[in-house]
Amino acid sequence: MDEALTKFPKIHDLQEELRNPHSGLTAEERTTKEEELASAESQAQSYMQLTNETVSMMKLFTKTLSASFTMPEIVDRVAAMLNYTLDTLVGHKSANLKVDDPKKYAFQPKTLLGEFFDIYLNLSVSEAFIVAVARDGRSYKPENFDAATRIISRYSLRSGEDIAAFEKLKERFKIARFNDDQEEEDMGEAPEEFMDPLMATLMTDPVMLPVSRTILDRSTIRSHLLSDPNDPYSRAPLKIEDVIPQPELQARIEAWRAQARAAARAARAAKLQATQTAAPETTAMETTE
Repeated sequence: MDEALTKFPKIHDLQEELRNPHSGLTAEERTTKEEELASAESQAQSYMQLTNETVSMMKLFTKTLSASFTMPEIVDRVAAMLNYTLDTLVGHKSANLKVDDPKKYAFQPKTLLGEFFDIYLNLSVSEAFIVAVARDGRSYKPENFDAATRIISRYSLRSGEDIAAFEKLKERFKIARFNDDQEEEDMGEAPEEFMDPLMATLMTDPVMLPVSRTILDRSTIRSHLLSDPNDPYSRAPLKIEDVIPQPELQARIEAWRAQARAAARAARAAKLQATQTAAPETTAMETTE
């Protein structure tokens, strides 16, 4: 899908250049550009056919097997892929997807957007997915979801009920992002031993790899093993069943998080109380004056 969508800006630029009478292309350069265009068009046609089939299948599977797409080891990848594609379809660079005769490539952006709209709704039953979408620092942009809603509504691509559900989903994303940012602020800088060495994130379920003796989060090594059945440090063969739980470290991490949250709540409460206490004094002084 990414290959397909990245071909269209190239096709767009080549088409614009070739139709421009003032481009200054020589006959040889024009021939070269035409060959590049033909190659890009052929690749786009092939990629889009596979993309349409894959997205339709994903829509079906996320409806019937949503839990499989929101497992800890893949939910972040799924969320990032959806956000990235949504940004490509409706973000500020989407104008570069406009090409002559898009049907020639089986490219129907509104239909594709509708499919992704449905996939987001299908996976919204999982709170882990909500958090993963909002936590995606690269491509999560609330304005993209607003743009998607406008397009879906303008062209009546989905029912009013589905659009209302998507509006609620957008708010859940915003709340999850706010909560995640608040927790990150509350946690401050965590002790290095509590951090996952590959993802640089606070671990929640630390495990030790049996050969390299490296400690990282279970979700991290699960995700790694999906594409590489080896210890990322020693390169020794590894199965998820081989990792060694670290309950004592997990308990210390949980205790540290609880303490950090409590300290942050106390600090906010003290700040609020100080503000409320100061307000009457200021009013009284102003009244006296």
